Amino acid sequence: MHGHEFVRVTPKSLLFAGGNQPARRDLGISSIAAQDSVVPVPVQAVDLIKTPFCTVAEFTRADVAPQSNVLLVAPLSGHFPVLLRDLIVGLLPSCRVYVTDWINVRHVPAEHGSFGLDTNISYLLDIIRALPPRLNVIALCQGGVPALAATALLAGDNDPRTPASLTLVGSPIDPLANLTGVAALLRSHPLSWFEANLINPVPVTYAGAGRSVYPAHLHLVPLWIYLTRRVSEGGELQTKIFFDDGADPGRFPFLDLFTSIMDLDGRFLLENTKAVFQECLLREGALHFQGARVDPAAIKQTALLTIEGGLDDIAAPGQTSAAHALCSSLPDRFHQAVVVPRSGHFSLFHGNTCRRQVLPVIRKFLKSRFQG
Repeated sequence: MHGHEFVRVTPKSLLFAGGNQPARRDLGISSIAAQDSVVPVPVQAVDLIKTPFCTVAEFTRADVAPQSNVLLVAPLSGHFPVLLRDLIVGLLPSCRVYVTDWINVRHVPAEHGSFGLDTNISYLLDIIRALPPRLNVIALCQGGVPALAATALLAGDNDPRTPASLTLVGSPIDPLANLTGVAALLRSHPLSWFEANLINPVPVTYAGAGRSVYPAHLHLVPLWIYLTRRVSEGGELQTKIFFDDGADPGRFPFLDLFTSIMDLDGRFLLENTKAVFQECLLREGALHFQGARVDPAAIKQTALLTIEGGLDDIAAPGQTSAAHALCSSLPDRFHQAVVVPRSGHFSLFHGNTCRRQVLPVIRKFLKSRFQG
């Protein structure tokens, strides 16, 4: 991969390592339970997609052909894609799952350039075009804006690889639809403040030496503050910390998944903060990619499902479902909006709520509308 290898390490050696993370975290999925048996799940990197900032991991059960091909767009929010492990395991009985396995940029040499929001969209375009047609895209949290943008651009070009369906989960498509504390904080300072206070160069001890990043050790500070406050208040995070309901809490405890943080490219942090939270460019119809306006109204044949948590204080109800109004050319039967009662943000993709309420909605949506 461009002259350097990324080493996968066992989850055990990384538990509670915080910001001291490798290039990638192994998702640890080698088999699933299906129909009272254990089915092997081969995993491999998709050879057609090799970039310094991301690899695409393919998971599929070994015994039967999948009903659907799914691209899971993991968010570039600082967490590793392993945080979405429960969702991946839940999809595997019926789907071939491709996952955007983002690289911790402190390990990406600066010679590969910076990574911005436009790079994120460009990567998704390349990935979708390289995967099988009639793809079903599922995008989580920060992955929602670039996934919606990529789908709109493909649709606008009448590209035959335009996804058959797009599912957005807990995503800030329009932060102003229901402003949260997180969004308010990101709107409370000018970009110059973020650049001066949050962006540092990668130390010389790492492959990415000199790259400008939002370092993991700085990101951990607000995460711990948020976690401490929410645990003291009770609710979702208190339950997950003290009564971990993840699929494999022994090897992948929620507290480790929550506090395992990668560096984010400084350019991405600034561009994403400006475009998504401060200027709300999708809402304003002003998001551009390589000179072309991103127009969700160009989407005419991609079924749209939005899933929100009724108690989500990161991407509150209304922020994700705002995508339906933007995708105004879709017929009514192509729209579905779901709010999961009493669900916080993390329960949308981790634990019992994900397994019992979110995954059944997604499976039914994929099965009844677009199998590919």
